Amino acid sequence: MSSSSSSSSRPTLTQNARRPDAGGKVGDKCNVRSNFYAIKKLKVDTIWHYDVSITPEIPAEKARKLWRIIERIPELDSQRVVFDGKCNAYAAQELSFDRLTRTVELPDGVPSRAAFGASKAAPGTSGKGGAGATGKAGPGAAGKGGPGAKTAPRPERKKNEFTVKFNRVAKIELEELHRFLRREGPITPSCLTAIQALNIVLSHRLSGQMATYGRSVYHSENAQELGGGIQRWDGIFQSVRPGQGQLFANIDIANSAFVKGGKVESLMAEIKRVRGPDDLRGRLNASDFNHFRRHFKGLSFTVSHRGPEFKKRFKIAEISLKSADQITFSQELNNGSKKQVSIPQYYQAAYSLRLRYPFLPCVGVKGKDGHMMYYPAEVCEIVHGRRYMKKLNEEQTAEMIKGTCLRPSDRAAKIQQLFPILDHEHDDYVKTFKLEVSKEMTVVPARVLPAPRIEFRGAQFVAPQQGGWQLNPSRKMYRGSTLSSYGVLVFDNERYVARPMVENFIRELTATLAENGMEVPFRTPPIVYAQIGNVEKSVDAMRTLISEKCGSPPQLILVVLPSVCQTYSTVKTYCETNGTGIMTQCVLSQKIRGVKKQYCGMLGLKINSKLGGCNAVLKDGIRFLKEKPTIILGADVTHPAPGENRPSVVAVVGSMDIYGFKYSGRIRVQESGQEVIDGLKYLVHDLLTTFYNQHRVWPGRILFYRDGVSEGQYAEVLNVELAAVKEACHRINEKYNPPTTFCVVKKRHHARFFPTQPNFTDRSGNCVAGTVVDTVITHPTEFDFYLQSHGGLQGTSRPTLYHVLLDENKFTSDSLQTLTYQLCHVYSRCPKSVSIVPAVYYAHLLAFRARHYQGSDFSDTASSASGGHSTAETFQTSAGIVNNMYFV
Repeated sequence: MSSSSSSSSRPTLTQNARRPDAGGKVGDKCNVRSNFYAIKKLKVDTIWHYDVSITPEIPAEKARKLWRIIERIPELDSQRVVFDGKCNAYAAQELSFDRLTRTVELPDGVPSRAAFGASKAAPGTSGKGGAGATGKAGPGAAGKGGPGAKTAPRPERKKNEFTVKFNRVAKIELEELHRFLRREGPITPSCLTAIQALNIVLSHRLSGQMATYGRSVYHSENAQELGGGIQRWDGIFQSVRPGQGQLFANIDIANSAFVKGGKVESLMAEIKRVRGPDDLRGRLNASDFNHFRRHFKGLSFTVSHRGPEFKKRFKIAEISLKSADQITFSQELNNGSKKQVSIPQYYQAAYSLRLRYPFLPCVGVKGKDGHMMYYPAEVCEIVHGRRYMKKLNEEQTAEMIKGTCLRPSDRAAKIQQLFPILDHEHDDYVKTFKLEVSKEMTVVPARVLPAPRIEFRGAQFVAPQQGGWQLNPSRKMYRGSTLSSYGVLVFDNERYVARPMVENFIRELTATLAENGMEVPFRTPPIVYAQIGNVEKSVDAMRTLISEKCGSPPQLILVVLPSVCQTYSTVKTYCETNGTGIMTQCVLSQKIRGVKKQYCGMLGLKINSKLGGCNAVLKDGIRFLKEKPTIILGADVTHPAPGENRPSVVAVVGSMDIYGFKYSGRIRVQESGQEVIDGLKYLVHDLLTTFYNQHRVWPGRILFYRDGVSEGQYAEVLNVELAAVKEACHRINEKYNPPTTFCVVKKRHHARFFPTQPNFTDRSGNCVAGTVVDTVITHPTEFDFYLQSHGGLQGTSRPTLYHVLLDENKFTSDSLQTLTYQLCHVYSRCPKSVSIVPAVYYAHLLAFRARHYQGSDFSDTASSASGGHSTAETFQTSAGIVNNMYFV
């Protein structure tokens, strides 16, 4: 593991918006417990920072194991130096050197990455007991000879040697950090590096004992089976956070999916849901072999046929598309002749091993010469501890939720149970740095913001209860749309979804829509059954039929699907990117069979929004939007899953009315994994122009909510994306410069709140909707706050962290918190306040809609949304629906 510069790993220093006041005052005061634990003592005055370079390069997991050897060298022994697994080491006292180079050896039991590849062998073989399709037998088969010949003793395996170089980087004076926490001095690079060092101090011991990913460590004790060779592991998260006046350790339970270790043949049986490997005989096809390939590729394994002392690990490069008994290779005999042998024949001759499951595929390892070398599944054992990075299927997700969904009181108790494992008071590394962490959750002051009243047509009002309100025919949609030209396209068998069943559903749906305030003059739409594999022709035919039956172009197609399947992607892609476009509303067959009015009401909220209606607004409106023409922007970037060869997707939405209800959106793609939005100026310019076309006035101010940004990216995102917003405005007019507030929205954090007073606790045991925390555990100087804007349903609610990077609109704590909470009540898809501001929610939905488009050909996408100025590919939503809320 090497590093060209230790500065590359330092946190980024930002100049973000300062907190405008001492905190908000609006709302009922209360106290909540938080999973922030005060760092009561930090007596060390100086931390010494060293850059560590390890050659040859190894992954962090192996580097941490190697560190156990490194820290025993005389210059480090007893110094309790901590290491981050990459390139940074920290000491509580100055070491005896500025620079140091040492060579250390890693025992065979902990192989380096170099050991993952196969040794040089004859083409097609492993040289270590594997066999391939085109080579000689490796050592152990019979030297050069045939079965039964004696083999020469193998040379003793040489230990792995590594060169470790130390270079002193900096002397960190903690007084700078203390002054910053007391608001007596600025945040400096030393402050951020000190916090990073303290994070390593807290996690160092456990990182060497457990599987480490990010700030969390995981263990396999009490692992829960999720099915398909996947397990849920429990873990521990801890992170040092600067608070107002002191440091805190944010401690939480963590859970993640891990690939199950064990015998490959048993795992294959588990993946295929049979009792054992014997039940796979004669039942595997090419699809199954590809399934195994997706699951096992990239995992590490050991082999059993070489004996228990052989501990070398290999990395799976492939799963064969043939069974072991179908794979043959050319073996050279002692007399120089060659013969074709199968893998079972080879293992019988070389190791006197009769394969029990020759019908299973083989595990492939790539040799140095590029040939694939195969091992029978039954001699391979997957090494446990690899995190599962792919998307869980529906059943696995349900099992994961079942095992991790804890009521707040249970989660708080489970967090407290982590302390015997953390054992800070007996951790030699923590003691060396003179840290003392409280075992009691910090009680912080909070407020519960007043919920806005929801207004319907005819000055009908309702006050939300526990973050929600009921749909009621007495409360009509604030502005109901008209649904007069539509049809029903059923992609399911008529035997299972009979026509009378569909007709009954339509009667209930249209009656509910009318009751709730929509105009539905036509109640008997055409119903057509179609084949799943013929989406395009079916949609085109339905368009024509609706026009003939209804006398006008179609507004909407109700699409009935048997399940959440690929057809959904095909329907959405074709209907929303082809021609002038058409709105669709998909419904699952099971909802047709047992139709319920409540479901129809929820469906109506989406249909009315898609057709340009407005479900509800806030009584007295939203002051910030009424005072001056204002656009609220929301942006998100979604990235492909690991291993997917796809670009990242950018989605930006903008509000188009004074109610904060209607939004238009734009999407584009950019380089995979890139978080900073490329070409944002074109997307924002397009949304500003759309706002002007609808209101004949340019927005007088901009409020930008940005999702998915980590703290280390704040500076870059602010600098690049704010400049893009400003440039979008200047493209309209050089003097057009509306004040902009740029706010990052974060849900991926580990802050949790637990109510302490019954009257501020909802029925799920969570804090009530509207709970806001903006003191004690928030940033010492910057403008941030936690807002729990939704009512709890199950488990422990997660508050949203809002962090303002720029504020040209001069918000106070109360004004921005109140505005954000109000906006969370104007979400089109449900009669509830939601957990994140809707602009970000819509950007998230839009980005995932674009993921469905990625199943189609990218080559015909256009750059209309960017005005043709960007070289990056941009999705082209059909002109007829591009400014509607087709994505809800």
